[in-house]
Amino acid sequence: MCPYTSHIYKLADDLLVGASACELLPMLIATWNLNNRVGKTRFRHDAVGAVAALQADVAVLSEYYPREHHKVFCTSLGAAGYPYSLASDDHGEIANRILIVARFPIEHYPIEPPTFDRQFPPNILSVIVPSIGIRLLGIRIPAYGNSGRAQLHAAWNWLEQTVHAFKDAPAVVLGDLNANPTSSKAPSGECFRRILRNGWHRATPPGGTSYFGLGNRRSEVDHILGNAGCSFANPRYVTGVGEFKLAGAPDAISDHAALLADVVVRDLLC
Repeated sequence: MCPYTSHIYKLADDLLVGASACELLPMLIATWNLNNRVGKTRFRHDAVGAVAALQADVAVLSEYYPREHHKVFCTSLGAAGYPYSLASDDHGEIANRILIVARFPIEHYPIEPPTFDRQFPPNILSVIVPSIGIRLLGIRIPAYGNSGRAQLHAAWNWLEQTVHAFKDAPAVVLGDLNANPTSSKAPSGECFRRILRNGWHRATPPGGTSYFGLGNRRSEVDHILGNAGCSFANPRYVTGVGEFKLAGAPDAISDHAALLADVVVRDLLC
């Protein structure tokens, strides 16, 4: 069992027997867009080694489209130290999905799904870590393009309403929002800033680049957000770890860097 995990379980047990601690020791979380592009790119099994090398306790993998590789991929992740995994539902649509892997048990946490299209729901997965009571919403807002402005607006409205319902317990939203909080584009920039004004905060890593597009195209679209029940430390983008090139290099596994942060869970009643 990794150090983070053992600390989490020990402190969770202390809380259950009446200890007065208001914080648990940090849990390392990560989000990484795998760039599967609904099967338009080669599925990279070496992503397993890259995820393991990040040494996160929980990892949210977005733009996940495994085709026939799902069972082998999850089995390999289990052997690499992530025996617990949950994937968003396959709705029979050609759509990217979310995979969440963890070193300790996670469970589905029910939320009201969006109903305005069939692309967005597979890009959402809500779980809870029972040992410490934190909710995690893994998400990727699809790149709807100019013709999908109405869907984009609906997606951000759904996210804003959903995170408002998370205010009663520690919660983190992490994934590819396809938006930057400083963006002047509506509705993504406006909704993003409104979420941050209404009790949520962002893990802000140095560097400001998570997406490495063609040529010199760069942007910051991958994010970790938390409510008042948690705080973040040491946020960072990772483009390479050990032998693995995650992004920003020839033959990189993805065109997105991984985003990591330590999250400290606080008791909202303290």
